[in-house]
Amino acid sequence: MSISTQVAWKYFYKRKKNHFINYISSLSVLGLTIGMTVLLLVGSVFNGFEGLLLSMFGQTNPDLHITPQTGKSLDISPTQLQQIKTIPGVSATAPVISETVLFSYDNNNLVATLYGVPENYFSVVDLRPYRSLGEMNFYTDGQPQLILGTTLKRNLNVVINDPFKAVDTYFPRSSGPTILGQDLLNRQSIQPSATFSVLQEDGSGHAYAPLDFVRSLIGYPEGKYSGLHLKLDHPNREASVREQLQTIFVDQAISIKNQYQQDEDLYKLMNIEKWIGYIIVIFTIILIAFNLVGCIWMIVIEKSDHFRILKAMGARKRHIRQIIFKMGGFYALTSIAIGTVITLLIYGAHKTFGLLRMGEGMIVNEYPSQLEWPDFVLAYSVVIVICLLASWPAAQRAVNLSFRQKK
Repeated sequence: MSISTQVAWKYFYKRKKNHFINYISSLSVLGLTIGMTVLLLVGSVFNGFEGLLLSMFGQTNPDLHITPQTGKSLDISPTQLQQIKTIPGVSATAPVISETVLFSYDNNNLVATLYGVPENYFSVVDLRPYRSLGEMNFYTDGQPQLILGTTLKRNLNVVINDPFKAVDTYFPRSSGPTILGQDLLNRQSIQPSATFSVLQEDGSGHAYAPLDFVRSLIGYPEGKYSGLHLKLDHPNREASVREQLQTIFVDQAISIKNQYQQDEDLYKLMNIEKWIGYIIVIFTIILIAFNLVGCIWMIVIEKSDHFRILKAMGARKRHIRQIIFKMGGFYALTSIAIGTVITLLIYGAHKTFGLLRMGEGMIVNEYPSQLEWPDFVLAYSVVIVICLLASWPAAQRAVNLSFRQKK
């Protein structure tokens, strides 16, 4: 241990002659500890809500969603589909057709989104855990079936498995006779078989139907889709899969989005809220650090004779600065050590006993929380930087002490 470190530790650890300095020193450590603990706990709550909301809003999102950069349709040949299926890391694929159509049921009409998907779609995006009514099958006895979100079912007042009523779907014709209003629309009927309930439903909801049914309604030719949904066997494979997809679609301008990018606006909003919370807590820590500025300043005044002696013994200005900055570092390390222990204890108690409850009727019983290593890096960096900055005025005072100054 260097001499500057030993001197700094002595000034930090040993009791001062002026008891008021001892009180200010203890309050400074306490304030920094509380501030760092609050910073970590606030970050853990935001992380918990972020994971909870993104998992809920991502219930219908595939791992990767491929769409055209321009236009509404993407040409995918059987050869390309086969090449994609053989990419290492891709466990399932599902070409989809999505379009806004008019739904009609028992004199109730509503415009909503209809997704045309293959029969193996649940191997890419599994909606079965969110089933609320009926059987999640796209075909029954060879007949196409419609799976509706609960919002769309409620707005249309659909009765599941009613053999006497079907849901009519309408979409504008691309060509043909337009003498009567009805001729403007292509109409197809489909039997509703099930409903599912997820948070990620637009205002009027959405529904899923067999790919061939939707292709016939929309009028898309074979090989034309709205996009392609992919299931990855591991999230770490995303980068390599992206590279190979770009190679397969080398002559086409495509956009590839993961689950977070599909809800990018929500993700950005949550990050903004998180950083606003961080800034408020960091500003509070800065206010607390003014106690530390005064504390180290008073220590320098009390030990001014010591610094004069060190100068007389040949200590340079940088050595004096090192002592003061290391003393500020000891305040930071002490606050970090105590704050980390307190944070882990509170976090563990909340995970075990649910200290903070959200009340009746909420999605979860207690506040979600998740500590992550970037939060520790941020909290430690903030405390260390603030303590070093708080040491700067006192360090300048110490190096400018003259031999003629009295205590």
